[in-house]
Amino acid sequence: MRTGTYYLNNNGSRWVHLVEGKKDKITLLTKSGKEITRVVDFWESFGNFATARISYKGKRLNVFMNEVLED
Repeated sequence: MRTGTYYLNNNGSRWVHLVEGKKDKITLLTKSGKEITRVVDFWESFGNFATARISYKGKRLNVFMNEVLED
């Protein structure tokens, strides 16, 4: 199985991180305090930070790790 970081483009601004062939998962809070866990499609650089591309309520969102989502 694949493990490691794989870049999706030539300039290194998008990448996926795999552990034994599975993508990263993150847990985020909503405004009502509910925790949701989503698989990260890919990470993207944003200045000195990174955002995660996730699917939430049928839409693709770029989120920071500490972002609070709408219900």
